[in-house]
Amino acid sequence: MSKRIYQPFNFKKFSIHQNNAAMKIGTDGILIGAWVNVSKKLRALDIGSGTGIISIMLCQRNLNLELDSVEISPSAIIDAKINIKNCNWSERIKLYHQNLKYFHPNSNYDLIVSNPPYFKKSLQPSNAERSKARHQNDLKLEDILMFSNQNLTKDGSLNIILPFDQKKEAKEFAKKYGLYSIRECAVYPKANKAPHRILLELSRSENERINKESLVIEKAGRHNYSEDYKKLTREFYTIFE
Repeated sequence: MSKRIYQPFNFKKFSIHQNNAAMKIGTDGILIGAWVNVSKKLRALDIGSGTGIISIMLCQRNLNLELDSVEISPSAIIDAKINIKNCNWSERIKLYHQNLKYFHPNSNYDLIVSNPPYFKKSLQPSNAERSKARHQNDLKLEDILMFSNQNLTKDGSLNIILPFDQKKEAKEFAKKYGLYSIRECAVYPKANKAPHRILLELSRSENERINKESLVIEKAGRHNYSEDYKKLTREFYTIFE
């Protein structure tokens, strides 16, 4: 059987090649890339960067941001190299083909972002690369939290997107590493559905009141996107003016 060829996914200011990466472009990566607060941030890290889409989005949004991008998958690295090289902000993105456990930056980050694998040893996908990308066997939430505890600046933040039903467990786990939720966004696939994703911003300082948000992706009908979703992603999607 011949390998499927994927055409580049075109955004307003860059394109993403995804022929090799096991995990293709999805809503999760675009959501967190658009949602993260990049204001006044100068040094960032994208953990498990895949095709490099989040790294590129963040550098488009903040023209002063210097970003390190870490990815363990050899297949994803092939695509990420192409995508980063071809984007307008390549001089500010450094790509590392490395396991996070052995990645030792020379200075701390004021922003860490990750769209981590989230299936906990559940049904294993047949493709080995896809399995590695989607399961927590190689990159665990604990690894991300531990690294962030050690490598965030005093006022830095860790931003992650997870299945909504892992929200409570993730927040409790984060506290063990001195990280506390200060901003959350519950993501609803449709107006009449339960939330399926949670966006979390974690910091070293525990706030009495968490900034809680919600976002509906689609109203009634497929591709009938909500105004909030359009506003959040308009800077990137060509279908939104």
